Amino acid sequence: MTVAQQQLGETNVRAQAFGYECRRCTTCCFGKDIQVNPYEIARLARRLGETTAEFRAIRTHDGRGTVLNRSQDDDCIFLGRDGCAVHADRPLVCRLYPLGRHVLDDGTEWFSRMELDDGSAGEITDRGTIAGYIEAQGAGPFLKAADEYFAWLCAARARIAHSPDATLPDASATESCPIEDLTDMDSAISRHCAANDAVEPTDIEERRKLHLTILHRQLDDF
Repeated sequence: MTVAQQQLGETNVRAQAFGYECRRCTTCCFGKDIQVNPYEIARLARRLGETTAEFRAIRTHDGRGTVLNRSQDDDCIFLGRDGCAVHADRPLVCRLYPLGRHVLDDGTEWFSRMELDDGSAGEITDRGTIAGYIEAQGAGPFLKAADEYFAWLCAARARIAHSPDATLPDASATESCPIEDLTDMDSAISRHCAANDAVEPTDIEERRKLHLTILHRQLDDF
């Protein structure tokens, strides 16, 4: 039975038994769509000394800032000779592997176990718990950011659904900015701070909080 199948009767899905022994075979770094959100892009961009706009344009599919590019060999662009070259700032999906996390609009959460790739040296076990695995992978800040950006997306969808005349900003907007710029953390914060004569925060968690504040305020203009 999978973790996802167990979740319906559980009050705390993170208490379920789970463990994973990673043996650094890197098979999980091939053929995957690695989804990223603005917080993850900001962390990776800072690590590489790039702006979030530069990172999105160079390192995400079609420059859209949602999925990391792959190399010609179909592996993650950050896979190096010794493994992940950005391991300390790796995205949430990489931290949770081989767990898949699923969240509904109402906050309901459950997890599923992925099938390991052919040739994988890793081992899924029942030693430990999902909560312990999450903590060991340093996923806490990434889960918080993922949930906050997802909540904003749900709020934006709800606003549009209940206001037929409301639309997301487009590239020709003069009073507001394109949605691509809104979700570009550095650009959104720079524009906001310049308009309000404020000093930009440097701490990545403070930047995340400010960025989400900007995004939610923008909903009022829809």
